[in-house]
Amino acid sequence: MCRLAAYVGSKSQPLSALLYDPPHSLERAAIAPQELLAGTVNVDGTGAAWWPSARSEPLRYVTTQPPWADPNLPGLAPELRGHTVLAAVRSATPGLPFGSDSVSPFVSGDLAGMHNGWIGGFNRGVGRELLAGLSDERFGQLRAMNDSLALFLLVAQHLDDHPGGSVPDAVTAVIQHTAKVVIAAGRSATLNLVVAIAGEVVAARTSAGTDVNSLYSLRTTEGTWLASEPLDPEADWRRVPEHSLVILTPDAIDIWSVDHDGRSA
Repeated sequence: MCRLAAYVGSKSQPLSALLYDPPHSLERAAIAPQELLAGTVNVDGTGAAWWPSARSEPLRYVTTQPPWADPNLPGLAPELRGHTVLAAVRSATPGLPFGSDSVSPFVSGDLAGMHNGWIGGFNRGVGRELLAGLSDERFGQLRAMNDSLALFLLVAQHLDDHPGGSVPDAVTAVIQHTAKVVIAAGRSATLNLVVAIAGEVVAARTSAGTDVNSLYSLRTTEGTWLASEPLDPEADWRRVPEHSLVILTPDAIDIWSVDHDGRSA
């Protein structure tokens, strides 16, 4: 099911601030998650995307190894920094491909994104219908038949189709459309989707026809943080309400309600 974390702030942070340093870092959540809905561990890949200072497009590092096993990441993570940082550890959905192309975060242009969840029926009619919304160019970026990558590309496609549109509007539209397709097919999906540009992180905490994955936010003097599980249990992490969109900027956390088909009461 994956575990993920993000940061956006006025002070740059190393990748290790999400992956290794906190008491319940993503390295810890990979082997000992506390709020996983399905599965037991998240050891099918590790990834990070970050925006160094004065750069509009993110850099990306992904590996099929868990955080402690990659030969380079533990040494690089304390030195690679950004004012906006995303990171994730993967638990591969049965039936979907294994490999670095399936490891979040994904990047395209100035966007990066990751997904904690799964889409029921993606390898059948659900995926075919969702992917029909991609242009030939965006479909060519689907390097693996992966539901998380498909969601990210659908957000990028929405922004292509609506020049000047916002990331929150694009994430909301993709969540609503995906939920409609999933419910119409008699399936379910968990849809914690995170998409970021430099200086803004947008995350949905929702599902269609099933339970909702965990998600928390935290505001500090350095910036704002997001995580599937609190990185430091001693800090004042707040649970994001179910069926909500949370928008993180360096000095604020805004929360919107998200309505869609299959939303539980």
